[in-house]
Amino acid sequence: MPPVTADPDTYLNGRWKDQCDYFESKAKFNQTRYLQCRQITLVSSWLTPIAIFGSVLFQTASGQSVPGVYAHLYDFVPLILSTVAIGSYQWEELHNYGAQWAKFRLVAERLKNHKELFARRAGMYRTPDDGEALRKFVEFCEGLIEGTDVNYFTLMIDPRRHESMD
Repeated sequence: MPPVTADPDTYLNGRWKDQCDYFESKAKFNQTRYLQCRQITLVSSWLTPIAIFGSVLFQTASGQSVPGVYAHLYDFVPLILSTVAIGSYQWEELHNYGAQWAKFRLVAERLKNHKELFARRAGMYRTPDDGEALRKFVEFCEGLIEGTDVNYFTLMIDPRRHESMD
């Protein structure tokens, strides 16, 4: 590891800030996508039985259905809604937006937590030597960032494929 500069502001305003901003933005992106997929799934799931009921209601009202073409087109509405519900659910499962959101949020919060501990010389940074505290802080942050890359691949790689490679 290259020597650590004695100026904590250099690290905090450079590498640490860039990484913290990166994890914050990825957490926000994945949170937004996760909530969008869940909302689409929820709304289309709610509307599917209503559309089915509407289809039955249109066909039984006064013994005559809605004019032929429209009745057959309306029959596709429940199919489309249920397909959207299943599709949005599977899209979220495929991209792991929920798990990604949690992972990136956790890393961002741990980086901020350790910045505060370092600034207050608390916990593992409680030492009279500023250089030693900074070295521990940099080692922790870099280890957390590096560990996140390993965890990402563990999360995203198919475990069955991983086992067959051993």
